[in-house]
Amino acid sequence: MSVRPSVSDRALVPTHARRPQSSVPRFTYRRAWHAARDLSRRAVPDGPGRRRSWLFLVSIGIPFAAGTLIGDPRGAVMGALVGMMCGFADEDERGLGARLLILAQIALGMLVGTTIGTHLRGYADPFWLVFGLALFFAGWLTEFGKGPHLAARYAAISLGLSAGFPDVEPHHHLYAALAVVVAGVVRTVDHLWHGAMPMPHGFVPPRLDRRVEWLRFAVAYAVVGALGLWIGIALGMTRAIWITIAPLVVMQPGAEITYRRIVEFMFGTTIGVVVAWVLIHSLPSAPLVVIAIAIAPTIPLFFPHRFWLQTALIAVMLLIAFRLALPDPRSVTALIVERLEDIMLGCGLALVGAVMAFGRAGWESFRETIADANVDAR
Repeated sequence: MSVRPSVSDRALVPTHARRPQSSVPRFTYRRAWHAARDLSRRAVPDGPGRRRSWLFLVSIGIPFAAGTLIGDPRGAVMGALVGMMCGFADEDERGLGARLLILAQIALGMLVGTTIGTHLRGYADPFWLVFGLALFFAGWLTEFGKGPHLAARYAAISLGLSAGFPDVEPHHHLYAALAVVVAGVVRTVDHLWHGAMPMPHGFVPPRLDRRVEWLRFAVAYAVVGALGLWIGIALGMTRAIWITIAPLVVMQPGAEITYRRIVEFMFGTTIGVVVAWVLIHSLPSAPLVVIAIAIAPTIPLFFPHRFWLQTALIAVMLLIAFRLALPDPRSVTALIVERLEDIMLGCGLALVGAVMAFGRAGWESFRETIADANVDAR
């Protein structure tokens, strides 16, 4: 008479063939390989991302490399700055004419701002009137599209820079012109080859509903921008315009996106400053040049979902470029400290501007914005 095995006995009996011991490491290696392959695929940008990377690399890299090879580091910084500004000034889902028109608009804005600032030569009373009007129109023209807004914003920034640094050599402006020409050529090639540039995935341009809301936004935009420059001058900062740039970048025609950008800008730029400090004090000039050029194509890949990382990369690239342009490398420490100061002041002013522009709208969600930004940073 046969005896059926108990449940406990059946549990000891293998129900399938055991994997050979020698194949276990192979199985582990295969899974690790698949995981690494999937991660690398997610890290590689999609088609539009690769296109934007190429545009940024060429627009920033060629003027920067030209100035570096010629031995003109200040010209290299000028070319890199203008090349980056040209990279951001692009029209999505539009024809080639619109994409070149916005480039012409910002070039004209920078030319007008630089010409007026050089003529004023300093921050006298006429400067503040012109600067305030430029900032007001930069905020107001946001209603009418990206091109008019960026043209007025870049005109205001160029006005502040040229008025504060009137001793810029004329030949340095050739690097800015080179950056604009290179951006136009590479943009034309991109459009003829691939067509219109798609909108970044998940990005919805913020809009205000009423005309009075646009007016409040423009006034707040101008007030905090001018106040930032005035504070920087009063504190004796050599680059007071940096305080103004922070609110101009983070203030958008929407309460929630403005608060989010304030948090991400502070977080990302602080990280970028720390990374730049480590790199600058650890590496000689040649590797720093390579790193700065390598960062350029990664800048457009993290918008709109990783704005903090985009600002961190920009901070690293620009601080490296400024380090290469400084006659005394030891003075870079003061530059980095000043950059941290302008982050705090600029973002604090942007918060004041957001309250001026939107009142209590979106303020209740500010705590949630901070929490979401911390989650995105992980």
